Amino acid sequence: MTKPMTKTLICGALALTLAGVAGAQPYRGGRGPAATLFEGPNFTGRSVTISTDTPNLSSYSFNDRAHSLRLQGLWRLCEHSDFGGRCVELQGDVPDLNTMGLAERISSLEPIGGRGGPDWGGGRGPDRGDDRGGWGRDNRDARGVEGTNSVFFPRPTVRGVDVAAGSNGANTFCRSQGLGGAVYFDSSARAPRAIDPDGRMIGSSTVLRDLLCRRF
Repeated sequence: MTKPMTKTLICGALALTLAGVAGAQPYRGGRGPAATLFEGPNFTGRSVTISTDTPNLSSYSFNDRAHSLRLQGLWRLCEHSDFGGRCVELQGDVPDLNTMGLAERISSLEPIGGRGGPDWGGGRGPDRGDDRGGWGRDNRDARGVEGTNSVFFPRPTVRGVDVAAGSNGANTFCRSQGLGGAVYFDSSARAPRAIDPDGRMIGSSTVLRDLLCRRF
């Protein structure tokens, strides 16, 4: 084989290899968490792969851009930066985020697959060691407005999941924050899923809003 022909074959093989790398899907075979977000539905368009807590997708130039995603492990995705606003827990492939009302609305996300049991759909399961059921001791979603004798929660959630309405759920939520019992709550809103006082995921339910907890 002549040298010019050898050089031609090598260059052709290199071009095919580079083309294959450019068109390859993100690697998903590892054990760690990974979230690949796509600008278009059905995993099309520009994409970015994330493997750690991301409080603001603007750092990836991907804030409010995702239309579909592929998830390895369980992830928590939120509408606002710093895990604020409406949050959902998802895993697997989601070809169209419009079905969840989340297309072009995801601003922050974090892996949470290490927390849990089936009662949380992959998240933290019931903690039977106290009277708070499956609510656990690290409800990071809780952001209350403190008053002199009470704390106000406009939208009580447990890791992005709404709390089923009722005095038991209201009291359990307040106590999970180290507070006293519930003074007032509204139950006019509904959600497609909720967590009950025993830490179990349930389907469509009325949920707590404007919850007021005693400080002591």
